[in-house]
Amino acid sequence: MVIETKHAFLRNLHTSWLESGKTKNSIALFLHGYPDTPEIWAEQIRHFSSHYHVICPYARGTFASEPGIGLTRFSSHSICLDLLEILKIADPKSKKPIVVIGHDLGGAIAWKLATFLGPRLHRLIIINSLSVEQMAARLQSRPRQWLNSWYIFPLLIPRISEKWVGKFSKQLLPWAYQLGKLPSNKIPKMLDSNPFPSSTARQYRAFAKEALASLKQTTNRIKTPTLVLWGNRDPFLLAPTMDELEPYAQHLTMRILEGGHWLFRENPEKINSLIETFCQLEEKHAGLTEKTF
Repeated sequence: MVIETKHAFLRNLHTSWLESGKTKNSIALFLHGYPDTPEIWAEQIRHFSSHYHVICPYARGTFASEPGIGLTRFSSHSICLDLLEILKIADPKSKKPIVVIGHDLGGAIAWKLATFLGPRLHRLIIINSLSVEQMAARLQSRPRQWLNSWYIFPLLIPRISEKWVGKFSKQLLPWAYQLGKLPSNKIPKMLDSNPFPSSTARQYRAFAKEALASLKQTTNRIKTPTLVLWGNRDPFLLAPTMDELEPYAQHLTMRILEGGHWLFRENPEKINSLIETFCQLEEKHAGLTEKTF
């Protein structure tokens, strides 16, 4: 398996992504969250590159992808435009089916990107993540989520949050993984030599701004079959209910699994199998189901 690092100057910013697999195959787009890099998907890249053209972008502001100035380039809309440019490079004729898999903040982007891709989207897979709109609605209806999201609030303070992340990332990152129930032998070594970029804290501020605006907007319901996988021991996000997510996805399948926030890293064999099976299902078999393993 060969993994290449690709670079392009997209929409006036240097942007990077990992790429693997045969370019003739359907695309599997993996979107990572915070405080990760694409290397968090190592087991998925290894598994799916034999059948997919795998693309794993660096989130805006993460190492090789420039942050830009201010919050504008961290909005979900702007990030989706960047991703569409990457997909255009990978598939110039826009004919290949696309499977989008997102985790954490990458899952929030995946929910948004699904509304841009239309019929090109073959499957949407969400792992321990809520869209910006879903999070805004949840904070109104499930007050306990405020307690679970306590770590977000320091990141909403301009300038101070960047200094805080830049200075203490070496201590904060191992703590975040441990709190997220990821066993020590599963924690990636990718950040050992570099502090995590402080500009990524802007992502939370951009999403908070969008969340407030979304309270006045109508819900976009995704028609593509959607699979939501969730670790039942996630300390950051409460497990969703079918009633909570069904307004956002017409064909929704949800699996509540034993595990923490980084479910796909903790148990890659199980998650890879569930994703693979879901992608092979005929659309007519997708339905509203919920099951606990």
